[in-house]
Amino acid sequence: MKKRGLLILFLVLVIGSSLFAYSGFNDFFYPEVSFRPTSARIEAMGGAGVATADGIDALYYNPANLGSREFSLNLPSVSVTLFNPKAIIDEGLIESLMDMDGEDETAIIGVANKFFNTIEAGRGEVLTTDIALGFTAGGLGLGINVQEQLHTYSDDGSITEDKLLAEINAGLSLGFGYRIDVVPDILSIDVGANVRFNYKAYTGLIGAEELFTWLGDDSEDILQLLMREAPLAAGWAIPLDFGVNVNLPVGFKVSAVARDINGTYKMQDYKKVGLWVNEMTDLIGVPEKLYDGEAGPGDVTEFEHEVPWKLDFGIGWAPSFGKLDNFIKPTIGVDLVDTITMFEKMEEDQNVFWNHFRAGAEVKLLSILDLRAGFNQGYFSVGVGLDLFAIRLDASYYWREYGVDIGDKPIDALTVKVNLGFDR
Repeated sequence: MKKRGLLILFLVLVIGSSLFAYSGFNDFFYPEVSFRPTSARIEAMGGAGVATADGIDALYYNPANLGSREFSLNLPSVSVTLFNPKAIIDEGLIESLMDMDGEDETAIIGVANKFFNTIEAGRGEVLTTDIALGFTAGGLGLGINVQEQLHTYSDDGSITEDKLLAEINAGLSLGFGYRIDVVPDILSIDVGANVRFNYKAYTGLIGAEELFTWLGDDSEDILQLLMREAPLAAGWAIPLDFGVNVNLPVGFKVSAVARDINGTYKMQDYKKVGLWVNEMTDLIGVPEKLYDGEAGPGDVTEFEHEVPWKLDFGIGWAPSFGKLDNFIKPTIGVDLVDTITMFEKMEEDQNVFWNHFRAGAEVKLLSILDLRAGFNQGYFSVGVGLDLFAIRLDASYYWREYGVDIGDKPIDALTVKVNLGFDR
C-alpha cells in the first residue's frame, strides 16, 4: 500500500495536480498574467487572437469579438498540453511509465530521475490541463474555466537544482460585445467588456532531492507529511478587459484590447497546506477535517500581487467569398502584445519587437477541416482542427520562449483539445 502511495505521489506530480512547496512565494509568482486558458487554435496560429479569436476564446483575447453575435457552446471542452514532448520521447519516459511496476520503489525513482533529466536551466513547463464550460450567443459570453499547471525551475539544469512548482487557476468570466453599424456593410465598430473572477493557488518549489527523500521514506504518510510541512499561497482577483474593433471592407479588422485592469490579487500565504485544505473543505461543507492541525500565530498571512495591465493591438483579415465559404475560408491575424512594455524596452533592446510579435493563418476546408500555421517570437507553429458537428477536435504543435531573449530557452509543446458542443 505504501508503494502504491509513492506511485500515486509521483504520477500526481507529473500530471500537474500536486500542491507541494519548498520555498517562499513572493519571489516566484508565475506566470505574470491574471489567467488565460490554453487555446489549441490560437497557439497553432502563433498566439495571434486579438482580431481573430472567436467563441469562448474571445472572452480571454478580445471581448469586442463577441459583437459578431456568433454562437458557440462548450459542454465541456478539455485540453491537455504536454511540454518538451521531444525530450520526453528521447529520454524514453513514456515507455518507462508504461512498463513501471507500481510496487517497485526502484522503478518509481528511476522514472522520476528520467523526468528530471528533461529539465533545463531556468523556468519551464511540464504539463497543463484545461477544462471549460461556456457559451457565446447574441453578443453575450459566459465561461467557467479550471486550469492546472506544473512548472519547473532549475539554476543550472542539474538534478540537484531541479525544482517543481504547481499552480491551479479557476475563472468565472462574463463578457458582452456590441456592434455599431456606422456605414452598413462597409464600416462598423465593435465594443466589448469582460469581467472575471479568478482564483489562483500555487506553491513554492520542491526540489528533486527532496522528492526522492519522500519516495524513499516508508515511515511517513505522504499526504499528511505534505499537509504538515509544505506551504501554499492562494487568493483571488477580479480583472477587467475592454476591447474595440474597427471592421473594414473586404473582411479587414483593426483591434485593440486593454486587459488585466484591476489585476491585483488578494493573497493568503499558508505555512502549511493542511490549513488551506481545511478552509476548502469547510467552504464546500465537508464536516470531517483532513488535517488535524490548527493555525497558529503567523501561520496565515496576507499579501497582494499586482499583475500589470497590458495593451494589445491586432489586425485581422477574414474575407467572405459567399457560397465559396463552404469550401474554403481563410483567416489571417497579426498581433502586437503588451505594447507598453515593448515601447519601454525599445531603446535598450532593438530586437524587443519580435518578443511581442504574433502572426498566424487558418484555412477552413469544406467546413470540416482547419489547417493552421503561425509565427511566435521567432518560432513556427502548426495545427489542425476537425469539426464533426457536435464534437470538435483540435491539435497544435508550437514553441514558447522561456528565456529573456529569443533563442535563450525555447520549449516545444503539444496541445490536444476535445470539445463537446459547437465552437462556431
